[in-house]
Amino acid sequence: MNSVQDIMTKRVISCLPAAPLTEVQYLMVEQRVGRILVVDSKKQDVGIISEKDLVNFLIADKSRRGLEHIRAEEVMSKGLITVKPAAAVAEAAKTMIREKVSSLVVKDGQVEGIVTKSDIVMYLAALATVNYVVRDFMTASPITMNASQPTFIAAELMSQHRISRVIVVDQEHCPIGIITLTDLALASSLIGQTGFLAEGKPQFAPGVKYATSIHRLTAGDIMTRNPLCVNQNADLASSAKLMTRHGISGLPVIENSRRLVGIITKSDLTRAVALQGE
Repeated sequence: MNSVQDIMTKRVISCLPAAPLTEVQYLMVEQRVGRILVVDSKKQDVGIISEKDLVNFLIADKSRRGLEHIRAEEVMSKGLITVKPAAAVAEAAKTMIREKVSSLVVKDGQVEGIVTKSDIVMYLAALATVNYVVRDFMTASPITMNASQPTFIAAELMSQHRISRVIVVDQEHCPIGIITLTDLALASSLIGQTGFLAEGKPQFAPGVKYATSIHRLTAGDIMTRNPLCVNQNADLASSAKLMTRHGISGLPVIENSRRLVGIITKSDLTRAVALQGE
């Protein structure tokens, strides 16, 4: 199981460029996929929409249109990065890191599948031996916030630092929760333009009721409590197994006292796989 064709997802779900975002969301939920390939009327691939693309667009969009009025071509990432099915897994991992993408379209003349960082992580989890430990690949001193801070600060931190998650810590700097970009997308239906501030205050979408209460939403209100954590001295494969088993993309890294020292993500694990090919 060392080539892309061994680990790729062969079932590729697609939509037309003019498809409304409601259709894209429905396909993701109904088909249980994290990416939709966008193809034109001649079945030529012209772009791809990931959950992250969708969330980033919804948070940043200032038009305040309904989802049925937003087209797939507005949200999709263009200029698809591809890989051949016979390519080594490590080569695919290197391409993802170099191009700063989370998936590659597997193509040899025609589209044969999609390989994602999740597939790379599953590959790593299945390896018999991995001579790496978490602290060697984690991001030290991750971005954090307190449970009592307003939710829109999480959005501001993610936008400022170009990250997809913020760890919520207690007074002892121990992780008690985590907020992801997806969590913010759910909250954005109430908060509106969460990624942007006006006069130091969150902007509200028109028609939102009880705004005086909504603006008091805190990190503690929307965070996932008691997040799974991994020790900094654990072998890297244990992180891959945890992420695969629980369907998550990032783990707070703790020391023996449970104080937060870092975060390990699918990108970090993909980087580890890329190094195996060197």
